[in-house]
Amino acid sequence: MVAQTQQKFMSKKNDSAMFKLFHTITIKSVVSILLIVTACAVPHPGPVCDKDQKHYGVVDGTFRSRWWNYYQRGQSYLEGECLKAAISDFHMALAQKDQDQRMIRTYGMHFVDYFPHRELGFVYYLLGDLDEAQKELNQSISQESSAKALYYLDQIRKKQMQKEGQKINTPFLEFTQSNTHEKQWTRDEHITIQGIATDDQYVSDIQINNEPVDLKESAKRVCFKKDIVLPQGIHHIPIQVKNLLGGCFTQDYVAYVDHQGPLIEILVFEQIRANTFHMEGMVSDISGTVQLSLDQKKLDLSGEKKQNFNVTHTVTSHKNELILSATDEAGNETHAVLNISEATQILEKHLIASREDTYLYAKQSKKMNITLSDWKQTNTVYSDKIYLEGYISSASPLEKFMINQTPIAMNKGQLVFFNIPVQLNKGKNDIQLTVKNQRKEILIQRLSFTRMTPEISKLDARLHVAMNQLKASEDVSDARNSFQEMMLTSFIQRNRFYVIPKFSRNNAADPSAFQTNEMQISHVTLSGQYIDSRYGVEVSVRMVDNETTRVMTVKDTYSENKDKAAITRMVDSLSFKIHNEFPIVKASIQQIKDNIIQISLGKHQLKAQNRLIIFQPSEINMKPELVGFAKITEIDSNSSKLMIIHTKRPLSLTDRVITQ
Repeated sequence: MVAQTQQKFMSKKNDSAMFKLFHTITIKSVVSILLIVTACAVPHPGPVCDKDQKHYGVVDGTFRSRWWNYYQRGQSYLEGECLKAAISDFHMALAQKDQDQRMIRTYGMHFVDYFPHRELGFVYYLLGDLDEAQKELNQSISQESSAKALYYLDQIRKKQMQKEGQKINTPFLEFTQSNTHEKQWTRDEHITIQGIATDDQYVSDIQINNEPVDLKESAKRVCFKKDIVLPQGIHHIPIQVKNLLGGCFTQDYVAYVDHQGPLIEILVFEQIRANTFHMEGMVSDISGTVQLSLDQKKLDLSGEKKQNFNVTHTVTSHKNELILSATDEAGNETHAVLNISEATQILEKHLIASREDTYLYAKQSKKMNITLSDWKQTNTVYSDKIYLEGYISSASPLEKFMINQTPIAMNKGQLVFFNIPVQLNKGKNDIQLTVKNQRKEILIQRLSFTRMTPEISKLDARLHVAMNQLKASEDVSDARNSFQEMMLTSFIQRNRFYVIPKFSRNNAADPSAFQTNEMQISHVTLSGQYIDSRYGVEVSVRMVDNETTRVMTVKDTYSENKDKAAITRMVDSLSFKIHNEFPIVKASIQQIKDNIIQISLGKHQLKAQNRLIIFQPSEINMKPELVGFAKITEIDSNSSKLMIIHTKRPLSLTDRVITQ
C-alpha cells in the first residue's frame, strides 16, 4: 500500500514537472514570435547619423526592408552627409529594384520618384570618385533622364577636362537652312532658324536672340531649331553657343523680312496717238528686286532699289484701264488698276483745290486724293494685321507719305500705288494716313480698326489647367509657395493656358491678375514636388490628362544655388519647357471618314498635345466659326488622326484645326 501511494505521488510530480516544462516552452515560443513580429515593426538598425542636432537615417512609417525603405533612408543619410551609410542603402535598394523611374508604385496607391542610380552617382561625386559617379549618372539618364543627373554629369565632365589641362575651345556653329551671306527675302511672319553646334568640350547652352534653346542635354553635337516672329526689315539675330568650360562663340543670323508690297509711282502719263500712251515711273521695294508687268507683259527695269520703267503702250479700242502688277523678291504683290482718263487728268491738268482750316482735304474734284480698297472709315477685324491697299493721286508731285508715325519712302510720283501691312493691337486702333505734296498741301485720312479676339483664340477656349500645390516638406513650405506663385505668374504671362490655381494664394500680389474661377472644368492637371535639400533645389512637374489619366509630359529643373536669381532661372526654365510641349499650331484637314479625321500635323508640331479645336476659317473682317472639338488617337511623323468629340455641323475639308 505504501509503495502504491508513493508511486502515485511520483507520477503526479512528474506530470506537474512536464506541465511546467510545456508551459515554459510555450511562453518562450510566444515571446520569440512576438519578438520576431515586433522586430519587423521597428526601424531597421542602422548607423547613427546626427548633424546639427538633427537625426538622419530615418523613414516615414514602418521600415520593412523594402527597396523604397532603403531608398528613402539613403536620401536621409545623404542629407545628413552620412555618405557611406547612404551608399550602402542605395545599393540595398538597387539589389531589389535596379531601375530609375518616375512615379513608381510602392504599395497600395503610394507612388514615388525613384532615382537610386542618380543619387548613388551624386554621392560618389561628393566623395570625388568621378569615374563611379559618371557610370551611375549615365545609367540613371539611360533609364529616366532628370535635370539633376544631367547637371552633375556636366560637372564631372568639366572637372575631368580641367584635370587634363584642356585649353578652352571655341564652339563651331553652322546654319543648315540658310546662308547668312546671301539675301533670301521672306514674307513669312515666323522665321525658322536651325543649325548644328559642335564642340568636343560639350555644347551646354545655345541662346537665340538672347532666349534659350531647350537643350535636352549637353552634347558634342547639337542640332537646334527655333521659330521666332520678326517684323519687316533686315534683322541681325545673335546666336550664342557655349561649352562646359565657358568657351563661347557668337554669330549673327541675318533674316530678310519683307511684308510690304512694292511701291508703284507714275511720274509721266500722256497720250501720244490714238489709243497709244507713254508712261514713265518707278517701282521701289526694300528687297531691291521687283518684277513689273503691264497688262501681263513684263517690262524692263533699270536701276537698283528704285527701278525705273519707260514704256509706250497701245491699248485696244474702248479700253479705259491699264493694269500694272509688281512682285518683289519675297512674293509680295501690288496691283495698280490705272484709269486712263483719271491718269491723264491728274498728270496733264492742274486743278484748283479749296482749303479748310489749316489743312487741304481731298474731295472728288481736288488735287489730292487717297483711295483705299476694302476698308471703311470704321472697321471690325479678327486679325492682328491688316493691309492698306490703294493709291494716292495728286496734281503736284508727292513728297511725304506717313501711316501714323511711320514714313513710307516716296520718289515724287503723282500717282502712287501701295500695299502696306499694319500691325493691330487688341481693341481699338486709330490709323492716320498723311500725304503732302510739293505745294505743301496736306491731306489726312483717318481710319478706325477694332481688333476682336476670335472665339478659337480666346483663353477660355484653350486647355484648362488645374495647377495643384507642389508637394514639399513642411520646413520648406514658404520657399515652395514663393516658387509656385512665380510659376503661376509665368504661366499667366505666356497667355497659353486657362490656369485654375488649386492652392492657397494668400501671398499673391495681385489676385485679380489670375484666372481663379474654381467652377471651371479642367482638362489637365499640373502636379509635382518641390525638394529643397542641403545640396540644391529640384522641382519636377507633370501634366496629366484628367479624362484618360495619361501623363502628357514630365519636366524638371535643378539648381545648386538657392538665391533669387537662381530660383527665377528655374521658374523660367520649367515654364519654358512645359510651354514648348504645347505650341499653338494650325493644320488643314486631309481626310474625313466616319468619326475620324486626318490632319497635316505630326509628332514634332503636336508634341504632348491631345485636344484640338475644329473651326471654319474666314475673311479678315469676319470671325472664324468654332465648329467643334477633337482628340488625338494616332500620331506619326507627318500626320495625325483625330476622333471627333463634338461638332455643330458636318465637317468639310475646307475646315481647319488648331491646338487647344
